[in-house]
Amino acid sequence: MRERVLRGCFSVLALAVAAAFAVTGWAGAQQIPATAPSQGAAVEAPASGAKLPSALLQPGIEAVRGAMGGIRLDKWKASEAVRDEADANRNSIQKDLDATLPGLLASADAAPNSVVAVMPVYRNVEALYDVLLRIAAAAHIAAPTQQSGALDAAMLSLDSGRRGLAERIQISAAATEKQVGDLQASLKAAKDVPAPVPVACPAPAPVKKKKPVVKTAAKPAPTPQGAGGSH
Repeated sequence: MRERVLRGCFSVLALAVAAAFAVTGWAGAQQIPATAPSQGAAVEAPASGAKLPSALLQPGIEAVRGAMGGIRLDKWKASEAVRDEADANRNSIQKDLDATLPGLLASADAAPNSVVAVMPVYRNVEALYDVLLRIAAAAHIAAPTQQSGALDAAMLSLDSGRRGLAERIQISAAATEKQVGDLQASLKAAKDVPAPVPVACPAPAPVKKKKPVVKTAAKPAPTPQGAGGSH
């Protein structure tokens, strides 16, 4: 079921997730992958009633930390090779708990509704669980019951946290898918609205030309008779 949930999340943000993650290979003392989004983003409020990623995983992290501290390899009835491998895996887990996972959790808590921000934590916890499983399997064969029992309890607690985180990722992916669908519908609706018919401007009224006024020359006044006669 968890695998189907994650496949659905990847289908929503496949490009973003593919750009954000890089899975590190495991060899020798295997290193747990650490990939975190850039820092400095504003802290988001978690969805109503939802726990932050760190709150979901904290019980499991503390259980794993306690189980690692309780391992006493000198009490194991196993070959040196088995004890060396268990020691290398224990050191890898402790390094992850102390140096890598806190930064990933801080980034996820800053953007708890972002699949891109939370998924690196899930990938890291998945790898952490795989290494823990190897130590627990060896402990069932070689370690005292108290040590193997603590490892089993840590596995159960960590598994519960990662399942809760997977559910949170599914909810965030569904919300993102809805936002994308709503945006596409809005864009389509805006595209389908017909363009307004342009309003024709009225032609300007013709300007009436005034007829020029022809001025007539003033006629000279008539000369009175006898004005210029001889005396």
